[in-house]
Amino acid sequence: MLTRLSHLFLAVLAVASAVRASPSADEEVRAFFAREGAAVRPLDFGRRSAASSQTRHLRPKYDQEPVIKRSKRDSITPPDVGQVADFGGQDPEPIRNGNGDTFFANSNHEIDAQNPDNVAAPPTDAGTVPNLKWSMSLSHTRLLKGGWVREQTITDLPPSKDLAAAELRLSPNAYRELHWHRVAEWGYILNGTGRISAIDDSGKTYISDIKGPSKGSDPDIYYFPPGVPHSIQALDEGLEILLIFTDGNFDASGTTFMLSDWLAHTPLEIVAQNLGLNTSVLGGIPQKDPYILESTVPPPQFGHAGDQAVSDPNGKVPMPYVFHLDQQEKKVAPGGGGWVKIQDSVTNFPVSKLLASALVFVEPNGLRELHWHVNDEWLYIISGHARATAFPGGSSARTFDFQPGDTAVFPISYGHYIKNLSPTEPLIYLELFKAEKFVDFSATQWLSLMPRQVVADLLKLPIELIEGFSKEKQLIVA
Repeated sequence: MLTRLSHLFLAVLAVASAVRASPSADEEVRAFFAREGAAVRPLDFGRRSAASSQTRHLRPKYDQEPVIKRSKRDSITPPDVGQVADFGGQDPEPIRNGNGDTFFANSNHEIDAQNPDNVAAPPTDAGTVPNLKWSMSLSHTRLLKGGWVREQTITDLPPSKDLAAAELRLSPNAYRELHWHRVAEWGYILNGTGRISAIDDSGKTYISDIKGPSKGSDPDIYYFPPGVPHSIQALDEGLEILLIFTDGNFDASGTTFMLSDWLAHTPLEIVAQNLGLNTSVLGGIPQKDPYILESTVPPPQFGHAGDQAVSDPNGKVPMPYVFHLDQQEKKVAPGGGGWVKIQDSVTNFPVSKLLASALVFVEPNGLRELHWHVNDEWLYIISGHARATAFPGGSSARTFDFQPGDTAVFPISYGHYIKNLSPTEPLIYLELFKAEKFVDFSATQWLSLMPRQVVADLLKLPIELIEGFSKEKQLIVA
């Protein structure tokens, strides 16, 4: 027993002396340092920090690094009436009215600058409101021969249950291949020119040219009912379209059907019998749907769609699938500040039974008035910068900031407004609804048509001020 304890004691002494020992005390090591001089850094194995590579299990020694102290500057000059936070040209910091503090670690300042109301929200924001905004720039872009496509579906923006969207770019003369959908498709021509073709369930045909905005004129929109087979081809310099579909879960199986994909997965003898052809001529059917095809022969130029039309004994579709926005009269806001153009199946676009839409133009500093809808509103910013607050009831609210290419959804009955933040540039955007008719309710019009005393008691306003409220929908306020 004593022998075992003595061995243990000697081992402890040996370890202790090894820890205290410095390798520089060794005669050979001293000679090496004398020979090599300053080219070699002496080591102290008693300190881990002396090693040339730090062990990854140790915490970094922050006290040895300089700490960048950010100045705590308030983003609001009193009084705070809910204005956008002003960061004085510096990186946004989560400070407002003396609340909050600087980012102590790092942040994505570019995204923060685009979303100041995420960083320093107005004091009217409250409760828990889900994210209602998505930027198309965050969507995955599929690169294809002859163009590209990127989508916003319910997986990107979960509250958008009614509608999904895609931006589609076609190179000159390229096609979106023959296909159909379980849902309706609506298109807004963002730029360029193209040609659509389709048939209805009676075999009646439709072919028409489509164009984007040009020289100050508004573009075309189109609508294909569910199940209508169609194709889209770019002309001239190409085509870019905003596509809307009447199901937020657009990527679900059983929503889109490509002709070539169908034929490739049908026994060849069946395809041959159906088309009245020999199987020997069907070897070129794509085995994987191309989605976009490059044309082998340039189509007739814009304005000559009739040159491609096939003689049809069944005639043409009774209701056109294309609506020319430049031929529609603007509905100018009564008090100035902008205009709207509304399209729906009840008023002026009979075929568009599942989608109502509005093109909205808000002048600098203008406001799309406080309002709500009886359907989910889907929003797309074409140009300009905007701000909106969504009110879902229950003392909750959340404010969002928008740039071109942003989408958003205001669920059914959510109160909201859209404010143009620019003092010099107009705001142009789309409102879309899964509905046969465009319907909105104006807060100001409602107040103006209620018994005066009811409004006065609620808002603590003199009746003479309430009498000045407009009895007509303002749509946009200058």
